[in-house]
Amino acid sequence: MSDTRQQDSSPMNAALNGVIQARLDAMRERLAQPTLSAADVHALRVDCKQLRGWWQLRRESLGKSAVSEHQARPRAVAKALAGPREAHMLRKTHGRAYAWVDERSQRLLDALRPGLTSASLSEPEGELDHAPLETLLSEERAAWQAAPLTVEELNTGLEFSRHRISKLAAQVASKREIETSHRLRKWVKYRMFQLALAHEALGEAVARELESPSHGRRREPELLDKAAARLGNQHDLAELALWVGERVMLPAAEKHLVADIMTLADQRLAQALKPLKKLGYV
Repeated sequence: MSDTRQQDSSPMNAALNGVIQARLDAMRERLAQPTLSAADVHALRVDCKQLRGWWQLRRESLGKSAVSEHQARPRAVAKALAGPREAHMLRKTHGRAYAWVDERSQRLLDALRPGLTSASLSEPEGELDHAPLETLLSEERAAWQAAPLTVEELNTGLEFSRHRISKLAAQVASKREIETSHRLRKWVKYRMFQLALAHEALGEAVARELESPSHGRRREPELLDKAAARLGNQHDLAELALWVGERVMLPAAEKHLVADIMTLADQRLAQALKPLKKLGYV
């Protein structure tokens, strides 16, 4: 555990909240642009996920219900910025799966390709209404100003996220449930954002002490990033398999293709657990 519990916390508290307020200012500045590029939208959605992860640092001090209420603001902003994301992700995952499945499954995916294009076209990009999003960000800023994050909450929150990842990783390793692995990815991302906040606000030395030790040369943030990416791939493949199951196909063909895709999903899950094992989470 870091020495942050014994140090004077006032400057550290100020540093933590300085980073949070600077992030919110940057989000408002980006959102104020008349037109948002794809890179702008992606950056804002990542910022929203970071805010949700930072609120989870206060799970013990504020309670689950209050944290959920605070998370609703960045979640609403991210949802408004999502656009036709689901169709785009299906197309992207279709391409990834195509490179790994057998020839029969490739023929079946070829036959389904027009349906993916149609799904994408049926979800046109709508015009973004900036005003309510700017209001949500103003409310978010006010919430953090009214109750600034403390270094004690950072320490406690990191302990909570470590415990939650360990619990979920053990469940995923034994039961291999898609929904549980999705929750695991969420908490892995939360912890990544929490450690990044500590690094930016408190510096390299303090942040390193807050990390879980790893078996190998890679540190926790890098290993968490690998796990999150692979869990994301698993989830996208499972979504593709679900989409395939809703198409009109011969039962034997559907069964073959879904099984092929879910085999890939299970492989990604096995790969995701490896970096978590190096951190002692599994």
